[in-house]
Amino acid sequence: MNNPGACSAILVFFTLLIILLTNSMALAENTDDPNNPAIEEMIVVAHHTPTPASLVGSSTSVLDAEDFSNRITFDPAALFRSLPSLNVSQTGPFGGLTEVRLRGSESNHTLVLIDGVEANDPANGAAFNLATLSGTSIKRIEVLRGPQSARYGSEAIGGVIAITTRDGGTDLNTEPSVDLGLESGSHGFHQGQLNASFQQPLKSTQWRNQISATRALTNGSNASFLGSESDGYQNRSWSADSTLYWADDGELGLSVRQTRGSTDGDPQDFAFPATPTQGLVIDGDENNAVSQRLAALRGKTRTGKWLHEVMLSQNASRTRFRTNGEESSGLRGMVNKAEWTASRAFTSDVVTHSLALGMQYEQRKFRNFSASFAGANHRAKDQQRSQFVEYLVRTGQRSFSVSARHDNNQRFANLTTWRVTATQAITANTRAHASWGEGSANPTFFELFGFIPDSFVGNPDLKPETSRGWDLGLTADFCSGACRADITYFRSTLNDEVTTTFAPPTFLAKAVNIEGASRRDGWEATFGADIGSAVAVDAHWTWLNSEDAAGEAEVRRPRRSGGVNLGYAFAGDKGRASVSWVYHGDMQDNEFIMATPEIRANIKGVSLVNLGISYEASSHTTAFVRAQNVLDKEYQQVLGFKAPGATASIGVIISLR
Repeated sequence: MNNPGACSAILVFFTLLIILLTNSMALAENTDDPNNPAIEEMIVVAHHTPTPASLVGSSTSVLDAEDFSNRITFDPAALFRSLPSLNVSQTGPFGGLTEVRLRGSESNHTLVLIDGVEANDPANGAAFNLATLSGTSIKRIEVLRGPQSARYGSEAIGGVIAITTRDGGTDLNTEPSVDLGLESGSHGFHQGQLNASFQQPLKSTQWRNQISATRALTNGSNASFLGSESDGYQNRSWSADSTLYWADDGELGLSVRQTRGSTDGDPQDFAFPATPTQGLVIDGDENNAVSQRLAALRGKTRTGKWLHEVMLSQNASRTRFRTNGEESSGLRGMVNKAEWTASRAFTSDVVTHSLALGMQYEQRKFRNFSASFAGANHRAKDQQRSQFVEYLVRTGQRSFSVSARHDNNQRFANLTTWRVTATQAITANTRAHASWGEGSANPTFFELFGFIPDSFVGNPDLKPETSRGWDLGLTADFCSGACRADITYFRSTLNDEVTTTFAPPTFLAKAVNIEGASRRDGWEATFGADIGSAVAVDAHWTWLNSEDAAGEAEVRRPRRSGGVNLGYAFAGDKGRASVSWVYHGDMQDNEFIMATPEIRANIKGVSLVNLGISYEASSHTTAFVRAQNVLDKEYQQVLGFKAPGATASIGVIISLR
């Protein structure tokens, strides 16, 4: 919806809507208090204000620190596979490019936030590489499914994943704490980790500081099904956060996160003239070095009844490709953002209203460089200004929200996107939830201007992708609250989808827009149960149908996926054990073997079993053992790239307080 008067129309619409809902909902006969702190966990990512999970109309999932301790794993891919409608594709061994697809969307259609800062790589395809999270001290993950551009802008077609690594607020122990972690295992895996924090009063404020550092390395396994060469991985990351808190929600803080990774890999054989291994992944000397820095300056204060939040953030990344020890090409990208949001809540009898208004300025920069071809060296930049508004109204039994965003982009046509959500209690133990939204994704700089001399050429004529989607679900609690379940149906369409072609005579890859609409729909089912005080079970299953405009199944998207996790606490909660089963069904991928007439190949489904156990030997020491793919299944998630076999490690965490 392109409309130069969209901002004025949005404000008028919201004013009328507030008046209407205030007059109608104030008559509701409901004595529940929506601000009761005893209500279940709060969801942060769904709206501009934390909202009880039972009053969120969107489809969401949460993993908190307790879930992590049950699973005893430090591989982020394993954690993400325990969430519905979230498929992970890893190119070979640990540390390889690991992409996330949410509800069948592309990897660059899912927006990832780390402590509120956009973490999608601005240079390398605008997707998030999950491997960069290796060893990160994650506190919580929230997943918000469905098109979310009305609140979060571009790249939020499939949804949003919000990762929290920092402790917020001042309701924590003021004593300093230091945690040291050491882990060693198969394939030459070693990891060391340090986490420290301290908090102290400074006159009328509380000053909280947190630092974290991780060093990990592994000899890895072979990325190719041919040969026996191991492909290793190294990761160094650190983060620091220093924040002042004061009364009435005041906050001022600075945070920085830096990650550097170096991954050995193997090439696909595209030699000319063709060899017997043409199109296959073969042993070779390739290396991909990635660095990323996320920095943010945050401020929060109140003026009257309005809460003002300001954030200045930067996401800078660099990728370097080496072949036979020589640097061949690389990418640099940077996203600078300035955001301001003003929100206020007001109550009418049993109805709580909340309104947020905001503005955002975004600047993107990109550089492509090549050591052998001067024509591939390119620089580009653009900027965008956005205005957004969200209105949320809720009682103890229902909620309704509507939000809109208007983007003024320097390179592409202006765009307005909308989102509506609602939830309604049906009985004391069941509720229905629904959402409808629009999404957009601007072509990435690499798709527009990127160049790799022997494989890819950019297309500056690309148009943005746009999407509309909705979902409808039912949530229930039973067994006196010990059991919970949800089933949700979702459907979306994607227009002007960007895909890659390999046209003769050069067969260089090139991004183009597809005419028509791509369609995605399916079902998500989740179940959880607490059996006594010692046993917990959670399970999920997804049925997905994802087709392009020609009706062909889209690649790297299994029609069926799911998992079950069983956690057991013993020795008075000092010990924890977990076993998980993960299923990744059959799917298709692109095939590049000229000796065959096919352009697609089927990747067989796989079931993986992971185990973990930890024991708190003392108040300061916790030992753990973990094992993944314990049945040593041979499988692939990206055609031709061999996934790791069985791995195991042992470690200890020492806490000094």
